[in-house]
Amino acid sequence: MQTWTTEMWLAAGIGLAVGIVITYLILRLTKGSVKKQAQTESELQQTKSALQKQEELLEKHFAESADLFKVLAQDYQKIYRHMAKSSDELMPDAKTKGLFLQSFMNSDKSTAAVEKDHQPRDYSEGSSGLFKAER
Repeated sequence: MQTWTTEMWLAAGIGLAVGIVITYLILRLTKGSVKKQAQTESELQQTKSALQKQEELLEKHFAESADLFKVLAQDYQKIYRHMAKSSDELMPDAKTKGLFLQSFMNSDKSTAAVEKDHQPRDYSEGSSGLFKAER
């Protein structure tokens, strides 16, 4: 093995000092971008949590709205049945017997089943001819 001379120790010390200075400069220059990256990540997490809360609020709102509409539809059915029954009892000889359909009063269909049969279509019968090539 060789023994290290003074020049070798001096070169190693200078190399170590230069390495420390370069490392310090690199860390100093990139420290700002690391802070920005951490700040951006924290903002992203805050935005994600706010979006999650908003989605939960929307889901809750629409679930409650659907329940309220269901109750409203049932109440309208009760009013319709009451009016039909009352008209039959109070005006048995009236010409307005056709105002309240007996089939609707006796049916136990839910409003969803009735609406499902009469849903509007979101398409036309045929093509509009917009993309047909002129001959």
